[in-house]
Amino acid sequence: MKRLRIVLSACVLSLAFCVPAASETLYSWYGYQDKSYRYLKKNDAASYKNLVQCYESIIKNQKMGRKTVPPGIYADYGWLLIKNGDKEKGIAMLKKEMELYPESSVFINRILQRFTDEQKK
Repeated sequence: MKRLRIVLSACVLSLAFCVPAASETLYSWYGYQDKSYRYLKKNDAASYKNLVQCYESIIKNQKMGRKTVPPGIYADYGWLLIKNGDKEKGIAMLKKEMELYPESSVFINRILQRFTDEQKK
């Protein structure tokens, strides 16, 4: 009985090591972390331009596993656009986030409501 357990354990372990590692990620990020950090740290025209280009690359060129924009990218991009004066495009990006990820609608609707409340003042 003990010998059977050892053999079964060895078989399970050998099969576990045969499974290939997942080498493909779900999303293409195009240096988002670095560019986002630089924008937050410097907050200048060059870092803003780099971050906007990064968002556009992420949105237009998704090549990895899901082939769709990662959660939060449209929302983050939309908020950045609104903060920098491009309100129409920013709102469109926020709405696109809700379209793609309906679970974000509670959060995004609050942002849109806050924005429209500020517009009324």
